[in-house]
Amino acid sequence: MSAPIIYSLPNELLVAIAVAGQEGDGNLQPRTFKPEWTLSHVSRRFRDIIIGAPVLWTFIDANLDVAGSMEILKLYLERSQACYISVTLRSSLDTWKTPHEDSTIVQRLYEIVPHFHHIVKLKIMLETLWEPEHLEIRVDKVRDQMPTVEMFSPGVPRLSLLKLEGVKLRLPVQWTASLTHLELRRIQDAVTSNSNPLIALAMQCPLLIHLHLDISWISIGADRFHSPTLKSLHVSIYDGGDEFYLRNIMNLSDTPALTDFMVEGTHGDQISLLFNSTGLPRSSFPALASISFVQRNICDCEFEIPFSLDTLSSPPLALFPALSSLTLINQCYTHKLVKNILGPASEPWPLLRTVTLCPMTDTVEKVCDALKDAVQSEHRLPRLRLSSALLSLEDWQGLGLDVEIFDPKDVLSNFW
Repeated sequence: MSAPIIYSLPNELLVAIAVAGQEGDGNLQPRTFKPEWTLSHVSRRFRDIIIGAPVLWTFIDANLDVAGSMEILKLYLERSQACYISVTLRSSLDTWKTPHEDSTIVQRLYEIVPHFHHIVKLKIMLETLWEPEHLEIRVDKVRDQMPTVEMFSPGVPRLSLLKLEGVKLRLPVQWTASLTHLELRRIQDAVTSNSNPLIALAMQCPLLIHLHLDISWISIGADRFHSPTLKSLHVSIYDGGDEFYLRNIMNLSDTPALTDFMVEGTHGDQISLLFNSTGLPRSSFPALASISFVQRNICDCEFEIPFSLDTLSSPPLALFPALSSLTLINQCYTHKLVKNILGPASEPWPLLRTVTLCPMTDTVEKVCDALKDAVQSEHRLPRLRLSSALLSLEDWQGLGLDVEIFDPKDVLSNFW
């Protein structure tokens, strides 16, 4: 094609030619000039056309070790304007030896931070094995199609803590094998897997000690979650389950080392039925010392549903022989649970050392009355941790109780 014909091509066709050239960019070496760069240097007209097409500046490749490469990165970020971009960053890591050099690479990484909301693909390629121990990724605004994390193809043998917010974790991958602490927050269906996500997590993370997960979308089936090392489990469950739902959820667990269990989405009738159970068919919790039942949403069960809790026949020692701490936050029927656990007619819970209470706003006085009745009993009451609204209604210390105030946000923040 002769030069006059090329120069006579319409602007749209020139842009289309450049776009077609970009489709093969994946096979180019990092130092190879890209079509948008080459065409923009052909003539003043070509330059104006190419620079004026933001879609042509959306595939960014930069070397963090080279200052000039970072200047090109800035140029691409500027010219891509509001378009979604794909970014590849490269580094040998061996270049960065001193604290001053470390701060330099951090400053260069900050160049892309203001553009994160435009990035649809971020690839970091390291010549030297990266060995992080703690990694957090947070996406505040999640679109309809939730982002998925795929990373660390060479492995990260020292990574022990991973916290993802608003991002899916794609399984199976090998680099999760070293994790001891995993938090998947603010997203349902947080694990992309061909099998039950709990089962997949147990298989991919055999060393887990702490797990935080939303399982409100998981259907209860025959599969069990086997994690012999897990000590702390924080989960959100389906808020609309029947009275058997909580017990069925706990029956999924094969976690003999579990000491701390926090569950959000529960109701008072579910707790009562669980505590009245003589055992779980497939699960046991010999080490479980702390249970927290949390409700974030407004619950109208106590006011709209005619329901009476069954009296607890005895402490649930068969289920939780080591239970020493119980927390109830915004639970319906808290006053009845308090009466059944601490009241004059209740059977003492021999190992219970701490009870934490934050009743719903409309039930504070009923819970206060239940506590005062408990004081009249001859039972030794555990240490009480009370919300400010409940603490202010009575001089609990004057009644001889071991009481302290607590902020329910400290617990609720686990599920925001």
